[in-house]
Amino acid sequence: MVRYKELRQTLAEEIASGAYAIGDRFPTEHELCTRFEVSRHTIREALRTLEEQGLLARQAGSGTTVLARSPGQHYTQTLDSLGGLFDYAADTTFESRYEGYVTAREGLARTLSCEAGTRWLRFAGVRRLAPDGVGVCWTEIFVAEPYGAVRDDQAAGGKPVYDLIQKRFQLQISEVEQRVSALAMPLEMAKTLEVEPLSPALLTRRRYFADSAEPFEISLSFHPASRYAFTQRLRRAEQGTNRP
Repeated sequence: MVRYKELRQTLAEEIASGAYAIGDRFPTEHELCTRFEVSRHTIREALRTLEEQGLLARQAGSGTTVLARSPGQHYTQTLDSLGGLFDYAADTTFESRYEGYVTAREGLARTLSCEAGTRWLRFAGVRRLAPDGVGVCWTEIFVAEPYGAVRDDQAAGGKPVYDLIQKRFQLQISEVEQRVSALAMPLEMAKTLEVEPLSPALLTRRRYFADSAEPFEISLSFHPASRYAFTQRLRRAEQGTNRP
């Protein structure tokens, strides 16, 4: 097992045992490095995963505090590359409830940022952290009509729709545009996800591009605010590579 994963497991077990009370200050990176005789990088990776599980809260200048003794039904997405974006589909299961063709009328066209009147193959359902777990979000996947044959592949289940499209049509994703916005959870989705109607929620819209200027897939995911967090890592560009 990778060292930081071993350390994460050890610390998670200590938190679960009550060695650290909820709200207490957690040992510093320096203290943990000394105790376990590992690098600061290893400590940071272990603490990052514990934070993603909802066990710890870390804030620069304020240290680290204990939030819970066991992981909650909460998903944190960390994004620093396309690979990080694709982890979302790999970490969750999609339970399809509806499928069929829809025509994007004015309202839906604005949401998707597409032309009104275009037809899309739509899959809609619940994403869960585990097959029998609580719903992380309600997801709607829209596939551009020329790629509708992927419907036959999706019936087998198990793989992300964009991955099935790439394989069937020999495409390669070149860009994914992601937009995150706040909204009140719609009534029907709230009922399915077992949250209060109109409670705080986050909508993530992802538009998948290959070689065309138009996306071949668009997804909308409606997350209860208490079950989803988004972390993005930004790195300084090398000198001389900044665009004007």
